[in-house]
Formats: sequence, structure tokens, C-alpha cells
Amino acid sequence: MDLDDTDRALVDALLEDGRASIREIAGTVGVAVETAERRIETLEDAGVIEGYTARVDYDALGYDVTAVVRLHVGGSTEAVAETLGEYAWVRSAYEVTGEDDFVLVGRFRDTDDMHEHVAELLTEPAVRSVTVDVVLDTVRTCEPLRIETTDD
Repeated sequence: MDLDDTDRALVDALLEDGRASIREIAGTVGVAVETAERRIETLEDAGVIEGYTARVDYDALGYDVTAVVRLHVGGSTEAVAETLGEYAWVRSAYEVTGEDDFVLVGRFRDTDDMHEHVAELLTEPAVRSVTVDVVLDTVRTCEPLRIETTDD
């Protein structure tokens, strides 16, 4: 779908505050409420906007350990990719190029919790090795990518 400046501004406004009213979003973007409603509905129907979620502070919930987990798989990665969704601690999972086949980001209550859950990966028949790096300090998390300006 080709987005114009209004579409990009609407998406950026929603990324900034997904709970804002349609009136607030229209005001921020500088369009009529009806225009904002119609455009957002079109963006949703086209799959550009996939849904709305809450951002959660996992530290406040007692998940004090963040870890980057790298997996090396023997053979096909498809079976492992399918099972990664079953691990509730996995916040992000990426199939990658290089020595490792997958890079995961996980959240855990403490290091014992991390060891217990990461050890489960070794029960996967295709997983050959697991490497864990504990995050010491979060410099930046997965912030929304603003699309208002283009690099064209």
C-alpha cells in the first residue's frame, strides 16, 4: 500500500499514543475527524495497522533479567521456529544469518528462572547449542519506527 504524508502522520500519531481519541489524532495530524477515521480504517483493512497493544514495564512486574539467547540448530530450522512460540519467556525471536540460526530476547524473574527456561531449549532435538548473554543495562528497547519522514 502506498502511504501519503497524511497516512504516515496518522500512523505516527497512533504509535505515539494508541489510546488517543480519534478527535485527538485528527487534531494532531490536522485533518477532519471523518478523514482520520476513514484513513485509519483503510490502514487497518490493508494490514498496515495490525492491532493495538499496551507497553508493559517488565521490571515493574518482577522480570528483572533480560537475556539474549543464541541458538545453533543442526539441520532444518523450521521445526525449531515453530516451537519458539511455545516459550512464554521469549519476547522476540529472529532467524538470522551467521554462525547462529536464531537470536531470541527473553525476560526472566531472576537468573535461576533464566537457567531453568533456557535449559528447556536443549531438549529440542534439533538444537545443537545455546549461548546466553545477560543484558547489563538497557540502552534502548524496541521503540516504534516513526514513518512520517521518508529517506526517498
